[in-house]
Amino acid sequence: MRSRSRLFPSLRSRLASLPRDRRGSTIGIMAAGLVVGIGSLGSAIDAGRMYIVKSQLQAGVDAAALAGARAFGVTDTSANSRTKQVDSYFDGNFPRSPSYMGTTNVTVTPTFAVVNGVNVTTVNAAATLDMSFMRLFGFRDVTMRATAKAELQPRTLEVMVVLDNTGSMKDYLSNGKTRITALKEAANSFVDILFQGGTQRKDLALGFVPYDITVNVGNLLLARRSNAVAQVPGFNTSVEASAYGTWPANPYYWKGCVMNDATVRDLSSDRTVSEPNAWDVTRTLPGEGGNPAVMPYFVPPIYVPKLAAGNADAAAKANKAGDYYNINGGEASNNLYRLDTTSFGDSGGDYLANSAAYRSWLYDYYIGLNDGAANNSDDVVRLKDPKGGYYNPSSGDRTSTTWYIDWKNIPNYYSTAHWAATPGSARVNPNGGINNDGSKNTTPGRNPNWQCPEEAMLPLYNRQKSDYTNYIRDSNAAIYPANGTIHHTGLLWAYRLLVRDDVFTRPRPSGITNEQPRRAIVFMTDGLNEIGENQNGYLSRTFTWYGRWSDKTITSSDDGNVAETQMLRRFEKTCANIQREANPPQVYIIALVANSNAIDTAFNNCAPGRVYRTSNATQLNAAFQNVAAELVDLHLTQ
Repeated sequence: MRSRSRLFPSLRSRLASLPRDRRGSTIGIMAAGLVVGIGSLGSAIDAGRMYIVKSQLQAGVDAAALAGARAFGVTDTSANSRTKQVDSYFDGNFPRSPSYMGTTNVTVTPTFAVVNGVNVTTVNAAATLDMSFMRLFGFRDVTMRATAKAELQPRTLEVMVVLDNTGSMKDYLSNGKTRITALKEAANSFVDILFQGGTQRKDLALGFVPYDITVNVGNLLLARRSNAVAQVPGFNTSVEASAYGTWPANPYYWKGCVMNDATVRDLSSDRTVSEPNAWDVTRTLPGEGGNPAVMPYFVPPIYVPKLAAGNADAAAKANKAGDYYNINGGEASNNLYRLDTTSFGDSGGDYLANSAAYRSWLYDYYIGLNDGAANNSDDVVRLKDPKGGYYNPSSGDRTSTTWYIDWKNIPNYYSTAHWAATPGSARVNPNGGINNDGSKNTTPGRNPNWQCPEEAMLPLYNRQKSDYTNYIRDSNAAIYPANGTIHHTGLLWAYRLLVRDDVFTRPRPSGITNEQPRRAIVFMTDGLNEIGENQNGYLSRTFTWYGRWSDKTITSSDDGNVAETQMLRRFEKTCANIQREANPPQVYIIALVANSNAIDTAFNNCAPGRVYRTSNATQLNAAFQNVAAELVDLHLTQ
């Protein structure tokens, strides 16, 4: 039998060495370490998810705040309203459906406030992120938050807005509004966004140019350049002004619309080339740089006579009591302007009727009365030598100097009642086009200022917002009866009024930097670049910005389509000159209803990437709002 003393010492030694024995303990140690490692790794993954969500949440509120600030003034429920813009831009950066990275309880709260006259848009957002691995440590979810604040950046902005005032603007759109009604609403939205909720913005210079076939800039031009507009006896000389007063007190006096600048025929198709002496496509003003003075726009006497059934042949012309010599509407008396007055220095009363302004037009209208030498007592066109002798129509033409106008023989004019009525003032009816009825809310005619829009508004700093809203309301309308659309008129003069700030000066208020302003031209039209003869029946009686259409002032072709192509080429060359400016205005074009392919191409070249094609009031409003939003420079302050 073995003794205890020999057994226990062996057991004691083994027990004593057990703590130092590492054999078979690796798995346990690894298991213990793995718990710690997985926890650390899981925490890093969840922390990374938190960082990504936080970053994207901040991107969402940044974009939302800027979008809301741009649309600050749009408080309606449309897709362009400020709240919907906030939601749209936030979702574009941080989708809520399907949820971004599994987040829940996503909230977006915009706040719009005016602080010390500055529009401030604040967007707060929160999102709950469920934890994955950090649940091991008792963290089930984490709420992430982000805030952004956007304000208007004080950079000078100069904008000219060109508004279509043609007769077609009275047509209805699909939603029951007329085009001019929709345009006025859209233009007001444009102003709302530019002002960002304020009533005055000293770093903004905004102007407007209403147009149809001409523009009213003559008095603005004369105030700065006295030789810029030619004087036409019987229309805009000091003699008429002193004897009868100026417009609107004297409706026969010049209102301020101008003709095109002196130009050349048949310009090339290359939009980048401005042909010599094509003054109607450049920044050069009338009366400077060799450019002749511009003619005042006026409608010659008997512009809209009724026509006899069928062609107005010699027999119809010879019938002095017939419709041919009556103003449209049947007003037989007073169908001419003040041609018979002796107050202009001519004792015989012939001065106005035989002035360069009227003479050739009256020849065209009344030469048909010269039906033979034996019956010439009622002739209007008479031989100068011998005075009052018979003038044979086949012996000359409207440019001849051998005849004169005997105004006393003008049909329906020289009578005891010919001063009885006063012609319309030609002030634009602000309600023109509120409904599609050609017999209501017309602009008065029967005077040389027919078709003349209201005076353009110069771009000046620090105006009240109400100045613009009142101008949109009162100085724009569908002008009808209408006579066509010439896009070039509005674009050219918006260009000149904007970039020629050496002439049309606009001092900046104190506190405004002298950095180059951002410049833009917003051009709106509802139709084709065209001339209509519906009011007269003949192109020979259609009078436009380029004079009588049949006189071929811009092309040698008889084809009306060729002439319209020439108008479009002048539009394109003007655009190219705008783009070559040292501080070129960005051109935005807002087209309502369809245009031709040629017009679309011209628009795309003029405003690449900035052409808005619209077909209803909602789209038109959205286009103006989008342009305004792009012009409003914003920055984030938080």
